[in-house]
Amino acid sequence: MNKGIKNGLLIVLTIFISVVSAQQIPLKSLYLYNRLSYNPAEAGTRKYIPVYLSARQQWIGLENAPETQDISVHAPLGAKVGLGLQMYNESTGVTDRTGGNLALSYRIQTSQKGHLAFGLSGMFTQFTFDKEKMITQNPNDATLLNNDLTYFIPDVGFGLNYYGEKFRIGLSAVNLIETKKDLSSIAVDNALNRVIYFDGSAKLGLSKKIDLIPSFFTRYMFEAPFSYEANLRLMYNDLVWIGAGYRGQDAAVFEVGFEFKKFVIGYAYDYTLSDISSISNGTHEIIIGYQISVDTSPKTSVWKRRNRIYTNDRK
Repeated sequence: MNKGIKNGLLIVLTIFISVVSAQQIPLKSLYLYNRLSYNPAEAGTRKYIPVYLSARQQWIGLENAPETQDISVHAPLGAKVGLGLQMYNESTGVTDRTGGNLALSYRIQTSQKGHLAFGLSGMFTQFTFDKEKMITQNPNDATLLNNDLTYFIPDVGFGLNYYGEKFRIGLSAVNLIETKKDLSSIAVDNALNRVIYFDGSAKLGLSKKIDLIPSFFTRYMFEAPFSYEANLRLMYNDLVWIGAGYRGQDAAVFEVGFEFKKFVIGYAYDYTLSDISSISNGTHEIIIGYQISVDTSPKTSVWKRRNRIYTNDRK
């Protein structure tokens, strides 16, 4: 392979690996609707089946900035088990990344108002290098044309989720195996680094119709800076909400949305505060959801229902 081409591809892959390390699971400002992507213990913990579609255009004005699409759904299977599925696609420059996870959870009631859920997920990430977007000195280079530039990486995640009707707090870790994969014959082995998430939220009633919802989200990676975000959301009559937040050394976040009957629509704008603020016009994110009603109450066994005829209760 021509030395110039090899060095050029190595630079591209180095940039790509840096992006992967910094943002292995797509970043979301509306993370309260996206907990399944990083905590499998979220699966089945709602009194409905949430189906969410979201899209995020990051760093408007910056060429080849990340674009992300996401879909998720999870449901309770009886009184103790939950199942969830989340898929996403992200394009950044010459790379496309498709991933997702299948989550299974088991929950127990710890008190009259609290539940604890344990979750396990099987995860996958597929990286694809778009040869058409690569610029080299020799477009017909045999090494570039003949190499398979698609890579599949499996892994697993685990999470805990303690929650009640008006609060949630979670601790989770993804990429527990840290599967190693040679991303190219000219690059060193790369792994999806292990990531630890800690997040929470609460719903505080200020009046009969107004609620204050504080939330936080943190992410710790062994090979990247600690990341954190704090938000405040004001909701009126469980219908309309506005909010604002701060992501450490990165962006100020502004949110607005509404929940009408079973429908959810939300929008977030990130005002860039980092070094790229001079060339970025911010980030846009939108989410659309539908919440399917489901009965999660414990079922009385057929035998117990039959035996009621033998009691003296005539009420």
